[in-house]
Amino acid sequence: MNNKKLEQLLSIPELSDLVLNGHLYAFANISGNWLPVENPFESMDSLLGFSTELANSARRRLDYGCPFADIAVGTLRYHLALPLAGDRIHVSIRKHQSTRRELGSLIDNPGRWLPKLHELVSSKSNFIISGGTGTGKTTLLRAMLELEQHSRIVTVEDVSELELANPNVVSLQTRQANTDGAGQIDLQRLVIESLRMKPDRIAVGEVRGAELVPMLQALNSGHRGSATTIHANRAEDVPARLIGIGLLGGLSPATTAHLAASAFDRVIALGSRTREINILNIAGFELSKESKLVTRNDF
Repeated sequence: MNNKKLEQLLSIPELSDLVLNGHLYAFANISGNWLPVENPFESMDSLLGFSTELANSARRRLDYGCPFADIAVGTLRYHLALPLAGDRIHVSIRKHQSTRRELGSLIDNPGRWLPKLHELVSSKSNFIISGGTGTGKTTLLRAMLELEQHSRIVTVEDVSELELANPNVVSLQTRQANTDGAGQIDLQRLVIESLRMKPDRIAVGEVRGAELVPMLQALNSGHRGSATTIHANRAEDVPARLIGIGLLGGLSPATTAHLAASAFDRVIALGSRTREINILNIAGFELSKESKLVTRNDF
């Protein structure tokens, strides 16, 4: 599975993402710009062999019955996609920072935001971190959770990325079904199982499906200091995202609104970044006169 050309590309300090469009084309995101680079694979067979071996090493299924796989290896996150049309295998690699940094060095304008982030953790507020792809949601969530070294934390993820350095941590990861269609364990099941592990705090890597239902129930039953991330470009977009996700779990908009308003204390909205994480604002949740979930800009 070793590929020296791939290792050389991934060792570029300013590189955040590398994408392989088959074995002919490759592009690296360096300092926020996409640049063409030499593809480290000489043939489609070599790329397929690498992808298959990588999936097998992570005990992930990758075949034409299950053509997608997400795999974390150290600071790298791979998304593998076998061709659904045409003959190209697509590989997307995201590189996270190899060294852990203190929260204050991760964020832009720490003088403004650092005391507020510390307060959210110390007061055991339940919070959501929102933002687009690559804004640093997982990085910020990890750094904030690592402020609390005396709580039992259970993390629930599709792919293990948080990897908290806290001493009392349980990391749960989803599992795909086998070739017989059995053995699948999804996020919803893991959130339910996490409640039986006596957690002080629960962290869901990203909420985007039916796992929202047991999470809302858990947060409304006393699991303070819990957190998750969500894809939304602005804080004011988060209520609509939660309502839409709630529908996937069988909740009516009104039910999701009431549960979310009491479950989550704050949303930390992130914007696009170059190096440091760009916090746009920190907002609270409330119900409008029409009982709709809305945000209020607290900071």
